[in-house]
Amino acid sequence: MTNELRLATMISTTAFRRGAALLLGVTAFGVVPAVSSVSAAPETCAADSLCAGGEYFPVTPTRIYNNTSVDANGSVTVPVVGSDVIPADGVLAVAVNVTVAGAAGGGFATVTPADFDGSGDPTSLINFQYSGHTVPNFGIIGVGETGEITIDLTTQGSGTTRIIVDVFGFVATSGYEGTDDAPLTDGARMVTITPERIYDSRSIDTLGTKESVEVPVRGEGGVPDSEDVTAVVVNLTGINNQPGNTGTYLTLSPDQVPASAADAPSSNGNYPAGVTKANLAIVPLNDDGSIWVYNRSGNINVALDAVAYLETGADESTRTGRIVPLESPFRSFDTRDAEFGSAKLGFSSWEDWSFSDFADSVRLNGVAIGEQGGLFGNLTAVNLERLFATQPVTSFLTMNPATDGDFPSGAPGNSNLNFAEGGAVPNAAVVTYGEKNGDDNMVSAYNADGRTHYFLDVYAVILD
Repeated sequence: MTNELRLATMISTTAFRRGAALLLGVTAFGVVPAVSSVSAAPETCAADSLCAGGEYFPVTPTRIYNNTSVDANGSVTVPVVGSDVIPADGVLAVAVNVTVAGAAGGGFATVTPADFDGSGDPTSLINFQYSGHTVPNFGIIGVGETGEITIDLTTQGSGTTRIIVDVFGFVATSGYEGTDDAPLTDGARMVTITPERIYDSRSIDTLGTKESVEVPVRGEGGVPDSEDVTAVVVNLTGINNQPGNTGTYLTLSPDQVPASAADAPSSNGNYPAGVTKANLAIVPLNDDGSIWVYNRSGNINVALDAVAYLETGADESTRTGRIVPLESPFRSFDTRDAEFGSAKLGFSSWEDWSFSDFADSVRLNGVAIGEQGGLFGNLTAVNLERLFATQPVTSFLTMNPATDGDFPSGAPGNSNLNFAEGGAVPNAAVVTYGEKNGDDNMVSAYNADGRTHYFLDVYAVILD
């Protein structure tokens, strides 16, 4: 299935950033039309539907790979399909948290399907700044024909690096028949929303050592109050700047981690002392429609922004919320490049990006895939610089649905990414399209302070 994916034309308010008319030959091994997989489809699946294609199935968070001796500039291939909690058949992509631990110098990691041919511009899922740096990031990665993903390191320095892969769920093909552990009824659609902050401990109290807080989700921040909503996609920001703080991790889960437990069974983000950092997570809800936030050590503030939700029970004939992975990550724009103006986004500034050409050019079997509500990607801020030589700066970056009229007069109430001067800081992002000036694939970006470059690598589109 060939998918012609054109670099989107981007329009900026600070500079006219024009995308090159570049066609990349990539494949979306995505929602396979039922006519090509009727023999594998369950009897309950209508012949003209997409069945479970593009639906998300959560699994028990499981570590499937832990290699402590990956060479600098090395590459590892990780089998994911058929390993532990991931079924052997009917898997289109996996939701994984990849961690580079104890990096052998600064650099970046690219994560792709193992059979990707390497065409197109380089992309990155993880950026690490120095020797010994430990950085995780979340991704939805296609598994290709081999059922494997490949992690390539580009590292300044020598020695070895540890790579960890934790799996949280998978996206199914239209031929997925279900298993005892992941029945068809678990399949959920990802519905994008305007991001909204649903919890901020700074207005209440910090989380102490081994403390937990329950955060209501259903009926909050654009999430419907419906039992069909089974999970939420949140941007978790840990603000670890309290006096006498220490390094810690945060865990999001449907059930409370007992204070008597030595550790939580998994983590969603690691936060050294003095660091403010964001991590994207997909979190199942408990019966009350809530999630729990757990802090392992010290005192830390926590902010949660709801960016999408997962909903079960959708009619097989509908398409809204289906996730269609691309063959490999695709760099949609990079403000460092000449075709995008080589212009940094200034402090307290907004600019618009149009993804219309991108959305219109996504094809399956040569046919346009149709309307999309947004995309799943990796947003990276790079080389933040201060405005005044004597004043250090930190900032946050937001990509929100655009709306008609003037930009908001102040900062948005949510963030995708928090970062400091220099280097490159990534975070997975669900980007929801908005409508502006007749363009219904518009996104508005905001930078809080200093001046920064940024880029966006696309991993999947979300159908509307």
